[in-house]
Amino acid sequence: MYRVYGTTKSRPSDADWELLLATADPVEATTLVHESEGTFWRRLTEDGQIVLARV
Repeated sequence: MYRVYGTTKSRPSDADWELLLATADPVEATTLVHESEGTFWRRLTEDGQIVLARV
């Protein structure tokens, strides 16, 4: 399962990340993680492991 998180903080702590999307589709997750609307940073995880820490 892929999860995309977002934050509006420029220097976020672990508690600052909000779940934006949970999906089994890697294309959908990768597309969303590279959008920036409404967030400062985005993060992509796969099965609980960070794939992209800050995008």
